[in-house]
Amino acid sequence: MTEPTTTGPRVRWWSYSGRTPDRSWAFTAVWLVFLAYPIVSLLNSGQSVLRVIWGLALIALFAATYVVAATHIMSWKLDHRRPRLALAYGGVLLVIAAATVPVLRDGVVSFAPYLMGVAAFGFGGILGPVLVGVVLVVGLGLPLVVPGWSLDSGTVLALVIVAFVMVLMISARSAEQRRDEAEARQREADEQLAVVAERERVARDVHDILGHSLTVMTVKTELAGRLVDIDPERAKAELAELHALSRQALAEVRSTVGSLRTPDLRTELASARSALTAAQIDADLPVAVDVTTARGSLFAWVLRESVTNVVRHSGASRCVVELGQDRMVVRDNGCGVPDHAFGNGLRGLTERVESAGAHLSVRGDPSGTTVEVAFDG
Repeated sequence: MTEPTTTGPRVRWWSYSGRTPDRSWAFTAVWLVFLAYPIVSLLNSGQSVLRVIWGLALIALFAATYVVAATHIMSWKLDHRRPRLALAYGGVLLVIAAATVPVLRDGVVSFAPYLMGVAAFGFGGILGPVLVGVVLVVGLGLPLVVPGWSLDSGTVLALVIVAFVMVLMISARSAEQRRDEAEARQREADEQLAVVAERERVARDVHDILGHSLTVMTVKTELAGRLVDIDPERAKAELAELHALSRQALAEVRSTVGSLRTPDLRTELASARSALTAAQIDADLPVAVDVTTARGSLFAWVLRESVTNVVRHSGASRCVVELGQDRMVVRDNGCGVPDHAFGNGLRGLTERVESAGAHLSVRGDPSGTTVEVAFDG
């Protein structure tokens, strides 16, 4: 796997899958054109052939070391390894540059931009700009303190411009790193929120399924207990329905845990009729169902929770369900169940309805309770 690159000239030195060089190092090598100045200066210095060859060899060694240093340093993330690499390569480059002083003299200042590059690529935070500034000050100051050395205005301008560009590169890289870190934190937060949302979804599904099923099973069990002596045949029928309901609830729980279940409105209407009848509540439910699949699924969840609370809390004798394409109303004539009686069921139902782009209202008064879910438009 290839290590990530940094901002600025993006160069990767090794492809770690096969340790093959990355040809993008050539971009770094383009900078070596600025070494033409010390080379021309050396060739025109009038020194002996041996000293000229020695100087050219050192310049070539400096150039090769710089290419390796820049590409290698830029291939690493900004962690504890890259500053160490930059420090090691910077030390080697300084030694080579110092070795050229006897033949290049003030021409050694021409190596300063490359040392700035290593400082810029290798160090982050405030240390990078500080080191660039140190190299600039030393490069401009040496000709002032060393007898016989001098700098022309073009070299001074070039050093200042390179230092400015390097500082800009450091700032851009730091900004990108902060942005990457912020994006990483955001991704982590999104992943955590997704986990929480999934847990809440599963909790809602399990509550909706088990709360409804267990309520109906409780009612049917009580009814069968009352009928076992006075109407054994009906008691057997209720027990048979209870057995079927328990098997259905088990299948629904398994399906929900596996994230495979979507409630069916037609099935929920039949289940609601059965539950209300078992609780001796007159059920006025629509027979025909002509609702889109997505809205039908939401209406099915609302119907299930509403009927569960009618059976469990309302004490009603009648329950009416009105159903349309964009709206469903569940109304009973019970004692008027307040919002808080719904507990986790209402909270989960509200989240489910809002996530579907609809609105849920629950109104309870002495004349009964009305649960309404509606889509805009």
